[in-house]
Amino acid sequence: MVNQSMDLKELSGNDLGADGGGGYRTVLAHAFQDFTDRTVRLFGGDAEHAEFAAMRVGDVLRLGNHRTNHRGLLDYRLKTFLDGQSGNHIVASAVIAHIREIVKQERVSYGGWRQRDDFLALLLFAGLPVSALAAEWDISKGDITVNAGSGGQTVTQGSQVDVPDSAPVITGTSKENNVTINADSGQTASVTLSGVNIDVRDKGKAAVSTTGEGNVSIELNGGSTLRSGYEHAGLEKNNGGSLTIADEDKNGKLTAWGGQQGAGIGGGSGKDGSNIFITGGGVNAIGGLAAAGIGGGLGGNGSNITISGGKVGATNGLNGAGIGGGQHGSGSNITISGGEVNAIGGKSGAGIGGGHTGDGSDIIISGGEVSASGGENGAGIGGGVDGKGEGITVSGNAQLKVRGGSVHGNYGTGAGIGGGGSYGTDGAEVEPDICALNPGGKIEYYAPGSVMTGTPNKTVTNPTGDFVWDSGTVTTPATCTGKGVRTYTCTSSSHTKTEDIPALNHSFAGQEYVSDNNATCEQDGTKTAKCVRYGTGGCTETDTVTDTGSKLGHFFEVEDYVSNNDATCEQDGTKTARCVRYGTGGCMATDTVTDTDSKLGHLFEDYVSNNDATYAHDGTKTAKCVRYDQCGETHTMPDEGSRLIAPPLYRVTDKDGRDIAYTAEQKGGVLTVTVDEDFAVLTGRLSGMTALRAQGVEKIIFVTNGAKTAVKLSTIISKLTANGVFRLTHDGKAATFTLG
Repeated sequence: MVNQSMDLKELSGNDLGADGGGGYRTVLAHAFQDFTDRTVRLFGGDAEHAEFAAMRVGDVLRLGNHRTNHRGLLDYRLKTFLDGQSGNHIVASAVIAHIREIVKQERVSYGGWRQRDDFLALLLFAGLPVSALAAEWDISKGDITVNAGSGGQTVTQGSQVDVPDSAPVITGTSKENNVTINADSGQTASVTLSGVNIDVRDKGKAAVSTTGEGNVSIELNGGSTLRSGYEHAGLEKNNGGSLTIADEDKNGKLTAWGGQQGAGIGGGSGKDGSNIFITGGGVNAIGGLAAAGIGGGLGGNGSNITISGGKVGATNGLNGAGIGGGQHGSGSNITISGGEVNAIGGKSGAGIGGGHTGDGSDIIISGGEVSASGGENGAGIGGGVDGKGEGITVSGNAQLKVRGGSVHGNYGTGAGIGGGGSYGTDGAEVEPDICALNPGGKIEYYAPGSVMTGTPNKTVTNPTGDFVWDSGTVTTPATCTGKGVRTYTCTSSSHTKTEDIPALNHSFAGQEYVSDNNATCEQDGTKTAKCVRYGTGGCTETDTVTDTGSKLGHFFEVEDYVSNNDATCEQDGTKTARCVRYGTGGCMATDTVTDTDSKLGHLFEDYVSNNDATYAHDGTKTAKCVRYDQCGETHTMPDEGSRLIAPPLYRVTDKDGRDIAYTAEQKGGVLTVTVDEDFAVLTGRLSGMTALRAQGVEKIIFVTNGAKTAVKLSTIISKLTANGVFRLTHDGKAATFTLG
């Protein structure tokens, strides 16, 4: 970077000194030198941008060999520089800020430039194009306000006030700060959300809100998440114009969570959500309690909502529509022309249309893949509970899946398309206008409350693309063996068409099948029913089917089981019984089961000593099972009282002088005595120690749970009298050695 800075200075050296260092030229020289130095620091390791910025400023400052033309050229060069830096607001702002600072310290007297403020004004107001600027703004650094007015678009954040920026990119993460986008009447504010994460649930405000009477356009770049507080929408639309969400690069996602009573995208509590346009991106809008996913908040309507592309999900937890009105709000003038849309109404709300008690009207679906699910009692498309659905049109290549909400409480189901359920009454289905539905388009109806997978209950298409037919009237009834005729009338004309009704065939649905009483133990019997039209039109058809589950099964009485006398010492034997119908109808079934608790168990008698007693321990004794020839089992147990009696060389006792268990191991000249106790006493006499030395012991190590003591045997022997006793006591971690 240092070498680049020196080279840049050399680029302008001759021009800067051409007039002998006059006032104006001197200021420019100082400005260039200072700016190139600051450029190195400003861009850190970004050599490419540092070099470009300094070179462009060098071009500007090398201007003006003549007092008559320097202003126009300066204007032009500044514009060229800023235009060339489109998308890098940091560079453009640095030019203005750095030269502003320098000029404040200089006085200019050359050619009518008599005050430093004049020179500053030239630099700041030389017709700088706002469209040239586009910077990243980190939400973690403070609240961001974007304002589009008659003078262009500016951004304010902290100490940066009204910075020109026509396309700000908002990034970062914050749980404190939010974004306000204002557009004056006749203006459009443009903002990009790039991986921004704003969570102000605990602050009682909107993550992003729009104000003013103008339009707002939001471009999505990467994944962004907005979470708002109580009574606010996730992306709150408060402006009088339109809100457009777009994704030109097709890499953007937005998840917007409304606070309680606020829509995911749209109105806050008591506010409508209108004039909302989604053209692309992955948009997921989750309405808070009593608000729509996209549309109105609590008590607010959702209207003039258009989706033309992208992958859009709109959901609500309670009483709001997926797309449309919040609780007590209606949904109207909703148009979907493309994209993938999944609208799920909250409890009592429509998928697309009205919230709780709200109507759904003037809903047009002309393309895209659309799934609309009503919440409990709400229509898929149309009204929420107690709400109407009307003016619904499906056209073009629209792929539409709908289902009404299930019964809840005393209210009926919602229609797939039509009204929500009312008290004790299901919502009325409405036939949508499908006259303009292309052969490729269709409507699939699913059962209320169902998961919309698999085969729908009904599919509606318009294969001709011209006529929409009613449900038809039976003009010739079909019989069990003969075809009938159904006549259809077009809903928008007098055209009719007929189609054959297939023969009904014999039907036994709902008929009572009577058993033929021919079941056996192992085989079901049969049952027979008459056709529902038996005796009508000469029908005498019956249907005999297997009486599934009628086989009698084998039955074995508990008291009839007889032991097979095959139990062993370790295993239960068996017992067998005959079926109660054994020998009847060919039944020869028997049942053999485990004779529980019949095993004999091992029995041991006549224990014989193993002659393995020691001076320290009792020995053992062993006996064979009385059925040893069959099982081969033996049992060994302690032979109590068999321990050999011999004078001990040493003892290990407790506090009361009682012997306690220990282990002793001699390795070379070291005897290790180990006790699994906290308190123990190792005692001995001269005779015992002399015997140990004769066995080769030179050192005794006494180990308890808390202590370990080593004593040379020679030391003990040298200090003991003929009748003396040594005591090595361990009490926890304390060790005491005494002679007595």
